[in-house]
Amino acid sequence: MPHLDDHRTDPVLAHSPLSLDQIRSGIAHHEAAHAVVAAFLDVPCTRVRVMRVKRGAETGWTGATSYKDAPVSAYGLALIAAAGEHGELCHLAAAGRLTQATRLAARSDHDRDTAISAAAALGFTIVLRGPAPVDPDRGTTWREVTEEAREMVAELWPAISALAQALLSASDFTLTGRQVSGIISRHLR
Repeated sequence: MPHLDDHRTDPVLAHSPLSLDQIRSGIAHHEAAHAVVAAFLDVPCTRVRVMRVKRGAETGWTGATSYKDAPVSAYGLALIAAAGEHGELCHLAAAGRLTQATRLAARSDHDRDTAISAAAALGFTIVLRGPAPVDPDRGTTWREVTEEAREMVAELWPAISALAQALLSASDFTLTGRQVSGIISRHLR
């Protein structure tokens, strides 16, 4: 499986319309969605974390989810990547904080670009604009991927929410793969 650590290239900065706790909570739900969808597709994670980063004089927050090597299709990789943004958007909506500004802050083009690149390396095409490839075994559209990821996040929301809460309760905002697996297993299957 290609390496899919999730790092935002533009971390949420201190001048966000959200408070620090709200930023961390959104990122925790983003990372939890990656991990839960991956677990649902039998791709175990090794670590999930939310962390503070500095970019020049700015301080922001980002997250990372690491996975074990496991057999997964290019489409599955794309679903895992797309889930993060939907987890964060679902959280923002549930908390009554979904606005145009917070929707833009939750956008994860880095996940999309990583998914498209990883899929291409596996011979699978994900199209951003225009029609899907004729053969569905050879490609799809990003819109189709995100729609299915959105549905998966909605279906798996109890596990995503539980994992995000555990992540926020951890003293260093980090959970091991074993901890993640324990939390998810109580909500899946």
